[in-house]
Amino acid sequence: MKRYAWTRHSDDEIWYGGPCDSIQECVREASDEGYQSDETLALGYIKDYNIDYDFAFDIVERLCEDAYEEVGEASDGWLDSVKRPHLDTLNERITPIIKEWLKEIGETPWFYAIEPFTSCTLKEALELNKDKPKGGKLDV
Repeated sequence: MKRYAWTRHSDDEIWYGGPCDSIQECVREASDEGYQSDETLALGYIKDYNIDYDFAFDIVERLCEDAYEEVGEASDGWLDSVKRPHLDTLNERITPIIKEWLKEIGETPWFYAIEPFTSCTLKEALELNKDKPKGGKLDV
């Protein structure tokens, strides 16, 4: 299900309106904040932050650095045979663990990216959903 956010200007660094489940909810929130029907409102789709980081590369690099610090040149060449498929396998194992740990400590990402799709008045925003099929979802 698509979620929406709203703000006064589409180039705002932080959008304080939302997350909302519908454009009508965005309009309702903006109205509650004192926006008038002829004031401009920027609308955007919410894109959740996805933890997609190459943990494995950093871990292997750090292991090599630590080994060199500990034993010096004797560790040269260790893990040189690690290839991208090995790192991908490690990432597939580590990423779920990181996500679960973040959940356990109450630090799952609360932030998200926004992909602006229109700027219009509150009145025009209400019209955006008038053309959608009955029971259908808006896909602007």
